[in-house]
Amino acid sequence: MSLVSQQLSYGTRLKNVSFTVPEGQLVGIIGANGAGKTTLLHTLTGQLAPSAGSVHFAGVDISQLEPLQRRQLFGFLPQNPSAHAEVSVAHFLQSGLVNLPLKVSASEELARVVKLLQLENYLARPFTQLSGGEQRRVQLARALLGDQPWLVCDEPTASLDLHYQLHVMQLLKSLAAQGKTITVALHDLSLAARFCDQLVLLRHGALLAADQPAAVLTDANLAQAFGIKARWLCTEQGVALLPSLLDDQD
Repeated sequence: MSLVSQQLSYGTRLKNVSFTVPEGQLVGIIGANGAGKTTLLHTLTGQLAPSAGSVHFAGVDISQLEPLQRRQLFGFLPQNPSAHAEVSVAHFLQSGLVNLPLKVSASEELARVVKLLQLENYLARPFTQLSGGEQRRVQLARALLGDQPWLVCDEPTASLDLHYQLHVMQLLKSLAAQGKTITVALHDLSLAARFCDQLVLLRHGALLAADQPAAVLTDANLAQAFGIKARWLCTEQGVALLPSLLDDQD
């Protein structure tokens, strides 16, 4: 089920952004702070009404869907979610099952996402007493409830240590390989280059490039979007970016 953004705009924060995410791909939204990554995700999912353009998923116009219909279409991990009540991790996850079409029983669905994010030892703990990284994993597990065809994540690796950054990106990659369409905003360009099938690079709310990582993360694009130059280390296991400011002397 492909995602198509056509000339998508939101006031002055997003300007005529067009790209396509094929079914079964992990696509990274990248760009400097303030480039429009979060605005794009919220506009793609109908949480912000576009001032121009359209978004279609599997041929369906997102703007025509009710909130309940959108909830049944995609899982969403916001950038800064919050839990206001002192509830256990188990209760926090269970509350995410409301209005979801489940392919299995509720208990089986909870067990599935708990296993995916390695949360077995956290279920009885108060959510608000977890570390930032632990909370992030619980929040991602909640977004995965229901196994909807589209997953949207705003900084899924935020607050995670190196082990779980890799674990989460490998998980997202495997879910895409199983047919899920996944759209994520990322700051870490090395993770984006290593795991994403395509990248969408924003600058000041406009589309600078959309293509495979090697075609997007060029010297010219990195200089224009981030004001950096980069050296890449490439191995059979992946890539790493060594950045420096444009005016740094090597």
